[in-house]
Amino acid sequence: MSPAFTPRLRPLEVLPLNWQGRSSLLLRDPLGYSQETLVVPQVLGPVLALMDGHHDLRDLQVAATRVLGRVVLLEEIVHLVEKLDRSGFLEGENFERLRRAAEEAWRREPVRPPACAGQAYPRDPESLRRFLDEILSSFAPQPRKPPRILIAPHLDLRSGARGFAAAYRALELPPGARVILLGTGHQLEAPLSLLLKDMDTPLGRVWIEREVTSRLVEALPVFPDHFAHRREHSLEFQALFLRHLFSEFKVVPFLVGSMEPYLLRGEDPLEAQPLYRKWAEVLRNLWDERTYMILGIDFAHLGKRYGDAFSAGPEEGSRAVARDRQLMETLLRGDYRAFLEEARRSLSFKICGLSTLILLRAFLEGYPFTGEIYYQEAVPFGPGSLVSILAAGIWW
Repeated sequence: MSPAFTPRLRPLEVLPLNWQGRSSLLLRDPLGYSQETLVVPQVLGPVLALMDGHHDLRDLQVAATRVLGRVVLLEEIVHLVEKLDRSGFLEGENFERLRRAAEEAWRREPVRPPACAGQAYPRDPESLRRFLDEILSSFAPQPRKPPRILIAPHLDLRSGARGFAAAYRALELPPGARVILLGTGHQLEAPLSLLLKDMDTPLGRVWIEREVTSRLVEALPVFPDHFAHRREHSLEFQALFLRHLFSEFKVVPFLVGSMEPYLLRGEDPLEAQPLYRKWAEVLRNLWDERTYMILGIDFAHLGKRYGDAFSAGPEEGSRAVARDRQLMETLLRGDYRAFLEEARRSLSFKICGLSTLILLRAFLEGYPFTGEIYYQEAVPFGPGSLVSILAAGIWW
């Protein structure tokens, strides 16, 4: 490997970790093109940050020498870079080979398999039913009216148990219901993506409403079956509860990409990306008495796990819950412009469902809707970090 090589690290999930008594970083591919995980000393974080395609191996050697406080040989840098490349963590030929193989395997899948089974929840059907019943028994909401639109978490099922219970115990679906699913596309590099594959769960299959999905593909550039669907849990958890609680329904599942770049530039996402407004118009035309909508979203992400310099504790949790409530109350008051400004003020809280809420608000334009918050909580999630969740219902 030439010293002039300038490695570029792919977007990775980087988690702080205590490994064998040392402060470390765990690296993994959030999209799942690579199945590898690597653990590197946390002190090498600045060296990884220089792997941006503009710094060569000599630059990395200088940075490593500085942070480690000893002379680092070029061979050590070559070894680190080669290990990252073999793992599929660097842009280049090896990653492209992994990407092509993974995307081809996904295209050949007849259904979407349950990516989180055996990890986030039991794979065995009987164990899973008991697990979900235990979650649902953790909180009993008292909704004023059954919702037509439900906001539910997508946090780890155990950590967000009360939020899931508050949402799904409020939901009533008639036989033959059509459920529009909107989930945060954490790794989606597109405005929207419609899933065309049926969704398998350990409790049975969740069927797509093909007549509707075919019409949507014809009407909109909805990036069908984007690879991001393969491992995304925001929709998978909603499908799981639906399959557990109801028997006769079909779904129309969308992932929603990030609108943050538009908000940071002071733009209205509906004006900057015409697809969003067109999507809302098409969905309003599809809506009828048997149509429902579920959003699988979380709210604030604060603390060191999420890139903040501070540890997030009870005080930050209280601020997050207050910010979430203000955002939702503004949405429920029905003024889109006011809601958009509230969304901009919420950017520092890293609300991963923010884009999905903006899309919801665009859809609601013209409906005489009202709603209520069923449950809120800030959940400790990793050292010095938290995630806030909220369950709510909307109807008209």
